Amino acid sequence: MACGLAAMITLTLSVSATTGADEEVPAPFAPFETMVGGWKGTARPAANKVRGWPESHSWAWKFVKGTPVGMTLAVEGGKVFAKGELSFDAAKKTYTLAATDPEGKPVIFNGAATPDGKGLVLDRSDTPADGKERLTIRPNSSGIRYTMLLDRQAPGAPQYKNAIEVGLTKDGESFAAGGGGADLPKCILTGGAAGMTVTYNGKSYPICCTGCRDEFNENPEKYVARAAAKAAAEGDKPAAAKPAPAAGRGDGDFEGLVEKPQPKSMPKSSSKTKDAPAEKSAPKAATKGSSEDRASRDLKTGQTLERAGKTKQAVFYYKDVVKKYPDTEAAKTAAERIKALEQD
Repeated sequence: MACGLAAMITLTLSVSATTGADEEVPAPFAPFETMVGGWKGTARPAANKVRGWPESHSWAWKFVKGTPVGMTLAVEGGKVFAKGELSFDAAKKTYTLAATDPEGKPVIFNGAATPDGKGLVLDRSDTPADGKERLTIRPNSSGIRYTMLLDRQAPGAPQYKNAIEVGLTKDGESFAAGGGGADLPKCILTGGAAGMTVTYNGKSYPICCTGCRDEFNENPEKYVARAAAKAAAEGDKPAAAKPAPAAGRGDGDFEGLVEKPQPKSMPKSSSKTKDAPAEKSAPKAATKGSSEDRASRDLKTGQTLERAGKTKQAVFYYKDVVKKYPDTEAAKTAAERIKALEQD
């Protein structure tokens, strides 16, 4: 297996049980949320660190039916992986990276999170001729650096030794300045620090990655309606500022300043909104991440929009509930609201 890190790696992280909550990423991926975005760095082989090579990484969320279920990674300038998929076994709490090398040969790594839960350590399931291999992926505390390590244990050797280290810095950030996205707005899809924007009907919305960009473009009205519903629900509550984290502080520093949308004044009740149902009409008992739970959340979004006088956007959400979750109690309620509003 060649030394280095991927000429072109497409790494997809998926989880068997995901959450349907808006602005909430699956728990197995929360430690890696700060890695979303573009990165530049250098790969250095342990055998000759002065003969390294540049690499560029780009992480993005992967969506299924509007829910972030994993992450994709594209790497330019590497030498080992060609593509791969990293899945999470919720029962065993283990990760499996099923990849292929540049020659198209399968490469599988299995492992778990580090003891502190903020990195991954994955061992190769087969053993190459030059020894066992171990891959470590870990973001640093400030959220503006992360490291990939490929370690090898030669036949008969007592322990692993580093073979390749790739250190990367987030695009647009200065490690010395202790950045980390503290001044960035909040992604309209996931709630993460947004370094990009998308435009719809002449208005720009913050997003954190190309995955969120593609998901937004697939269904822009859904996310514009969500932003409007959130603004209506929050009223005039001011955004809470957090100080920028300093490099080298404890893990979890990458939380950043959330720039919440400023809502317009809510219109007075009209004949189209006076009969909007109370949120109690949504299912009372729904397991988090289930169809009932997701349907309930989308129904509540529609109800919030309806009460705010945004009838068109409310109907859009109601129809989405009926289409995606037809067998739920929330779908029945949504269908009733569609009928009532379209008759007005």
